[in-house]
Amino acid sequence: MAVKIGEVTSEMTTDVKKTEDMKVKLQVSFSDKAKEVAFKPSEDLKKGDKVKITVEKI
Repeated sequence: MAVKIGEVTSEMTTDVKKTEDMKVKLQVSFSDKAKEVAFKPSEDLKKGDKVKITVEKI
């Protein structure tokens, strides 16, 4: 069962089409270690659109 760890809301800084890769980086504080993952969004996003990112422990 997934457990919600947290979520954050942000604003798109550029347009992203659903055919393009979108990347999200998870970094803890000021550590130089980070994990980056890519996915294709299910719909086109435009600059200024608000998005919510949810992190779950699975």
